[in-house]
Amino acid sequence: MDVPVLVVGGGPTGLAMALFLARHGVGCLLVERRTTTSPVPRATHVSRRSMELFREAGLEEEIRRAGFEVVREDDPRLRTRPERHLPRVVLQAASLAGPGPVGVLETGDEELAVPGPCAPFWCGQDRMEPLLAKAAARHGADVRFGHELTGLWPGEDSTRARVRAAGTGRTYTVDARFVIAADGARGEIAERVGIAREGLGTVAHRVSILFRADPGRWARDRRFFMCMIQNPGFDGAVMELNTPGRWCAAVDYDPARAEPDGTYSARTCLDLVRAAVGDDRSDAAVDTVFHWKARHRIAAAYRSGAVFLIGDAAHLHPPSGGYGSNVGFQDAHNLAWKIAAVLGGWAGPRLLDTYDEERRPVGKATAEQSMLLDGVPPEPLGGSVVRCDPRTLIMGYRYHSAAVLGPPHGPAFPAAFALRGDPGTRLPHVWLRTDAGERVSTLDLCHGHFVLLSADPVWAAAAARSAKETGVPLRGHHLAATGSELADPSGEFPRSCGTGPAGAVLVRPDGMVAWRTARAVPPDPDSAQNLVTAAVRRVLALPERVAPPVLGPPRLSRGSYRRVGSDG
Repeated sequence: MDVPVLVVGGGPTGLAMALFLARHGVGCLLVERRTTTSPVPRATHVSRRSMELFREAGLEEEIRRAGFEVVREDDPRLRTRPERHLPRVVLQAASLAGPGPVGVLETGDEELAVPGPCAPFWCGQDRMEPLLAKAAARHGADVRFGHELTGLWPGEDSTRARVRAAGTGRTYTVDARFVIAADGARGEIAERVGIAREGLGTVAHRVSILFRADPGRWARDRRFFMCMIQNPGFDGAVMELNTPGRWCAAVDYDPARAEPDGTYSARTCLDLVRAAVGDDRSDAAVDTVFHWKARHRIAAAYRSGAVFLIGDAAHLHPPSGGYGSNVGFQDAHNLAWKIAAVLGGWAGPRLLDTYDEERRPVGKATAEQSMLLDGVPPEPLGGSVVRCDPRTLIMGYRYHSAAVLGPPHGPAFPAAFALRGDPGTRLPHVWLRTDAGERVSTLDLCHGHFVLLSADPVWAAAAARSAKETGVPLRGHHLAATGSELADPSGEFPRSCGTGPAGAVLVRPDGMVAWRTARAVPPDPDSAQNLVTAAVRRVLALPERVAPPVLGPPRLSRGSYRRVGSDG
């Protein structure tokens, strides 16, 4: 079979990739050797930036129904609708039920104060993955669980893969223009295509225990995002899961507690849970136990020809901070629109190089911050690493690439958190009003295409003419207090985006600012159009003159394949 894109791996990142591609109209086949989605929560935190991506993909309401909205500890909805909300607070206590002081380690107020159209959510992987799989299939992706990649032959213009269906043993061949390696921490595609992965390796061995318990004696008016517990019988963290009465306890692995085979017995796990609860008579019951290793590994490149790495295949680090799957979602979102642009004919192939240029520095810096949060000293990481504002990790990162027209290169994580419309950063969120009175975010205007935003109507006309000339999906919007298609009653847009009353900002389909000008439009409308067209062409690596593309599936040339690795 021929497909534009083959995604290998059906974890949260791979499924998100399939969904984002399908939303762009790109044909996609996803294969996953597991027969079902994850039965355990694992990754649970869906950050505010990730929720913005899923809002674009039409999943915000489904995630809202499946998870807890994360709010401030003083939010009144924690009393009126506790089944739908969870406080962002991280506590410290001797146990959940026992007496003694309870300390506050984090409030999350800074993260929750960042302006945006979405709240963060607490939604376990066991709930997220089915939502992503169904949505991807609903939008046209071919999602196949129980199908395993067994061979891979990268070619010049496409890649050939062999896949085996576990249920029948049947094998089939797939020719794909691009292959996305979302095969996770144990994946082998990176090595097969010659991409080295470096890092500190294993930094901790841990045990997670999923258990059921009625809160009973411990106060439910002091719920938490996470509770760090330390007593003679338990030293670790406890988290509430999305199903009532279900919890997760995580501890560092202690060989002295292990059985001869290296695992923890059911009795040991129950003792740990009861120590965490602080009640030997608790009705706690252990459901699932899994041993895992916290590792640090970063790919030396995120691309080799037609093969791209995303998620844990590209960057691996401890879960401290809850950044892992969220960084993977951002990888997928960044790459999906670029593949759609190249396959659609409205971007040059060079655009795909910017995926590595933009996402690898973010992945490396996020891994370093997660390691510091996990207690790894800075010396092994280079010695000069400092902990940055968590808001910067979530959505304050900055891209530097050929797809951003801005100042010279700087760090992926700026010294201070700021979203001011600078090229390479996420567009500031401003609430606008439509003629029908509907409230929309500036970020809602970017879904699936480029946008040019300005308080001066001349720029919108320039965008329309530029789109006609280049064939690029570009829309111009006039934002003003009155007399515009989208009302900005507060007049906040020109201030928050740094355009002033007469400038404009060009925003990519991923919501990142590509170009900005604060100067007034030249008197000649052709000059305004020329400015926009020149910026669009540079961002998309287009030649000087491009005919409007004829959209359709890419043609794959066969016959020049290079066999890589074992057939498995």
